[in-house]
Amino acid sequence: MVLRYIQPLRNILRIFSYENSPRQLALAIALGTMIGLLPKGNLIAVGLTILLFAVRVNLGAGLSVIFLVSCLSPYLDPLTHGLGVRVLSHPVLHRFLAQSYEFPIVPWTALNNSVVIGALLLGIALFYPIYHLSESLFRFLARRRAATRTATADPMGGRGA
Repeated sequence: MVLRYIQPLRNILRIFSYENSPRQLALAIALGTMIGLLPKGNLIAVGLTILLFAVRVNLGAGLSVIFLVSCLSPYLDPLTHGLGVRVLSHPVLHRFLAQSYEFPIVPWTALNNSVVIGALLLGIALFYPIYHLSESLFRFLARRRAATRTATADPMGGRGA
């Protein structure tokens, strides 16, 4: 009877620990940040979320970062709005976006929204720095964890008795 209630918790913990190489964790954090910055009611956010589920990354880390960044992203709206207004008011891009909105699927991307296009550009700009920094951090933590395991497995430090 009790196992019935513990099994969902075990499944959730398995999601958080399934893909945990430094690259997979870093990619999950970078994609999660990009998705978290975007407003969620558009095709770009849906496509990036499908990408998160399609590639081999730690889903627990990615979904946690999406949640955290989504909670903080309204505070970045003035920044993303200003960036989006600059992009949308550029004459060449304005003409291109106006022509592309004649295609049936493009209006679902909400690229005419200044916050959406600003958040997308901010996410693209932050993707590699976040990936690189988090991969470096996870590699450091993995080496530290391996050193700790080695030290606890061989308490004599490699010296015989």
